[in-house]
Amino acid sequence: MRILMTGGAGLVGRAVVAHLASLDHEIISLVRRPSAEQLPARVSERIADATDATAVDELMAEQIDAVVHLAAIPSPGDRTAVELAAANTMATLAVLEAAAHHDVRTVVLASSISVLGMAWSPEAMHPVFVPVTEEHPLRPAEGYALSKEMDEAAARMAARRWGLSVVSLRLPFTGTAEMIRERAALAERDDSTRLALAKELWAYLDVRDAARAVELAIAASRTGRLSGAHVLNVVADDVLLDDDIADLLESWHPQTPVVGELTRGAYTTAAAAEKIGFQAVHLLGHSSSRDGDGGRP
Repeated sequence: MRILMTGGAGLVGRAVVAHLASLDHEIISLVRRPSAEQLPARVSERIADATDATAVDELMAEQIDAVVHLAAIPSPGDRTAVELAAANTMATLAVLEAAAHHDVRTVVLASSISVLGMAWSPEAMHPVFVPVTEEHPLRPAEGYALSKEMDEAAARMAARRWGLSVVSLRLPFTGTAEMIRERAALAERDDSTRLALAKELWAYLDVRDAARAVELAIAASRTGRLSGAHVLNVVADDVLLDDDIADLLESWHPQTPVVGELTRGAYTTAAAAEKIGFQAVHLLGHSSSRDGDGGRP
């Protein structure tokens, strides 16, 4: 399969590129500047910005079978809502419209659990209910969450207008095993990290699981198991801290009602399991790991 990737130079993007290339797919990676390291076999780079609709359209003409769109500003930082919308949502629209123009029916987008509005909210915000499903209300309080809500809305438009199959993966804090362990350790001594984790509901994902989720989403679309627009929570099904989820919720979100079964995490990944067959296997070890590595990612 010939796959167009945007954001292939980022942390998650590099993992996705390497994983898909290992499955013998040909990857065209759209990046803003050439990689300093050697590219895997079957991977080539094209230099452009994903917001450049003309460049994206030209690449989509190269007999592309599927698109993985990860390019985005990954956090609000000090950017304005206008800047975030211009960088994130305009790139998403460029990818979707070019895919439709060249009859590329399969698109996988990187969304974020930040779309809920809690993660970067300047004020305290609590989930409306837990476990958090994909139907949880979206309450953006800053430009990044808004840009992700706009991305998901663009995906629904593309499915209705052009008949694309678009899977938006809502990712949490995603990193290598070492990065995840370091963040968990930092939370033990840093108040701002503990607060950030509480806003994110202690979610995380190993980059290896993120890469596999992209693979599964592409396969579900290409085989016809999925059509239209879908949003999926793609998170590890435990928490980043070595604490029970019920105790964490009682401490940080005591007024939030528990609706349905609360297991090891605050998010449910039932839809991802049902629709694309995804379940994270690289867990921190608060519960047993599924990949036989002794409970460590």
